[in-house]
Amino acid sequence: MKTAALALIGTLLWTFQPPDSAAAGFRGGFTGEEMLSHCRAEEKDPVKDFGRGICIGFIDGFAAGHYVGETYHAFHHRDEKIDEIYGHLCIPDTINRGQLARAFVQFLEKNPEKLKLPAGLVLEDAMRETFPCAGK
Repeated sequence: MKTAALALIGTLLWTFQPPDSAAAGFRGGFTGEEMLSHCRAEEKDPVKDFGRGICIGFIDGFAAGHYVGETYHAFHHRDEKIDEIYGHLCIPDTINRGQLARAFVQFLEKNPEKLKLPAGLVLEDAMRETFPCAGK
């Protein structure tokens, strides 16, 4: 009985690994500094520049994810004030991805203390500062 209990405990301890292990899964993790180096490549040929692709893909994925989150929340929580709960981005429809990349670079260069932070958080700050919502 003791041997079976010890074997079970050993199996359970081996199965449950700490959250910082590889078993926790990939969470992403670009920092502002990493994104700054990718996004600074914006003046180069975007077809040949892998860094530029990372920058534009990151920004586009962020914006698309934010839009989906806002849309889902607005539909499923109509009685709540979405701007107070989830936040809202007011990026004009006339802005292209290159302009978003330039705005992100300018924000990062102006705020070097944010370079070690997660890039998604910094990008949100950059978009809110660059494209403030009217009346707020």
